[in-house]
Amino acid sequence: MKIKTIFLLGLFTILAINAFAAIDITNRTAKVKIFMPDGKQIVVDKDKPLPTIPDGATITIMGGSATIVTTGKSTVSVTIGNYAVNVKEDSKVNLVLNKDKTVGATIILGQAEVLRKAEAYHEPTPPPREIDILKGEEKQIISPTT
Repeated sequence: MKIKTIFLLGLFTILAINAFAAIDITNRTAKVKIFMPDGKQIVVDKDKPLPTIPDGATITIMGGSATIVTTGKSTVSVTIGNYAVNVKEDSKVNLVLNKDKTVGATIILGQAEVLRKAEAYHEPTPPPREIDILKGEEKQIISPTT
């Protein structure tokens, strides 16, 4: 009987801990966009209440600052400016998108990983070419500075 009671108590404790795992955004000074795991996107103004943010969601801070809080086993990925921030379990991180597009991240509690997003590669533009339509010849235009 004691073993069954201990087992049930342990099971209840594990379920209770997981039930209280959460992701929250506090101290928002601008809009945030939440991408839910089912693909739904929700934009929330700074003064509006937030929906429940489930595990698997990602958050975009669209300006200003916000504090991201995770509890229990919850983790979340946040994009802000040219950075991605992976907020780990039981953590609190303050993020700021400055007017010059730089980002400030302060880990208040726990752990977070801050990564700079790779910028897209653009093929260099080839030099201009001039085509003589009558002769079908192509020649490169050379400018005096080249």
